[in-house]
Amino acid sequence: MLSQVRRPTAYVAAAVVAVVLVSLAVVLVLRPSGSDTPAADSTVAAAPSSSPTSDQPSASSSPSKDPEPGKPAAGTRAVGLKGEATSAPGVTARLKEIDSVQAKASLPGEVGGPALAITVSVKNQTDKKLNLALGVVNAYFGPERTPAVSVASDGEVPFPPSVAPGDAAEGVYVFQIPEQARPVRVELDLGDGADVVVFKGRPQR
Repeated sequence: MLSQVRRPTAYVAAAVVAVVLVSLAVVLVLRPSGSDTPAADSTVAAAPSSSPTSDQPSASSSPSKDPEPGKPAAGTRAVGLKGEATSAPGVTARLKEIDSVQAKASLPGEVGGPALAITVSVKNQTDKKLNLALGVVNAYFGPERTPAVSVASDGEVPFPPSVAPGDAAEGVYVFQIPEQARPVRVELDLGDGADVVVFKGRPQR
């Protein structure tokens, strides 16, 4: 009978010892994990750098100075409506005729009414063929330089693709401009690095 009473007691003692050993093992495992790396180290590593990054704009950068589309050319000296201007070495231009007409609009965006038909002449005094395919003529009127609407469908004759050395070429451009508008500004841009030439004055109606 004594042996039967002591056997359960031995089992209980063994179980207590096992629990103690497991508890000790848990403490030993958890204790190093909290002391290896301080919590403050992770906070410092996550803090952003105070130095500026390369994608931030510099305070000394200046805005673009490109001219706005549809605006008159700036910084270009104007000659009279009857004057002659130099677009590039050996290339000159003049307004051969300025005629008052009644334009008839037939394309979307065009405006009929009083207009000016401007004949622009370009002379090539170089020894090479002059490309006129990129030539553009614009007109403005009034003190505020209001852009004039082109009436290309009524009498406009663009420049030919090119002009031979020693020859001149002409183009006719029609712009809707009110009769009372003064003054008138005509700009010619031949492209390919040529200077924009400007004619300004009060045309005779």
